[in-house]
Amino acid sequence: MLRHYNIATVITDSPAKENLQFLSDVVITADHSFIRFHGRNTKGHYWYNYLYSKQELEPWIEKVNQINNQTKVLRGYFNNHYGGKAIANALQFKEMTGTSLTQLELRVLKHAEKYFSNEDFSNTTITFSSS
Repeated sequence: MLRHYNIATVITDSPAKENLQFLSDVVITADHSFIRFHGRNTKGHYWYNYLYSKQELEPWIEKVNQINNQTKVLRGYFNNHYGGKAIANALQFKEMTGTSLTQLELRVLKHAEKYFSNEDFSNTTITFSSS
C-alpha cells in the first residue's frame, strides 16, 4: 500500500533494546526516502541524549548511497538533539558523505568537537581545511 500511494517508509537508527532494529534495513517504498537518527542511548528513556561516533555513522554511508540510487530525494533527520548533538552529528555525517562543509559549518563542527570532548565525539577523526 505504501508503494501504491508513494509513501516513504521511515528508516531509523534507534537503540537495539527498543526492538526497532528491523527498521534500519533499507526498504524503499516511494520515490523519496527518510532516515531518522534517534540516538542509541540505553540509559533511561531518552534515546535522543546521544552523540554518535564516526564509527557508528560510517555503516550508514553505504546505506545512503544505496538509497540515493533508488530514490529521487533522500532526507536525513538527526533527532539526537539533546544539547546540540544533532547539529554536530549532522555536520559530521554531511562531511562523511563527501559533501564539502562551508566555513561556517566547519567552525560550528570544530566548536562542537571541543564542546563534546568529554563524550564519544572525542573518538572521531575530523579533518578541517583552511580554504
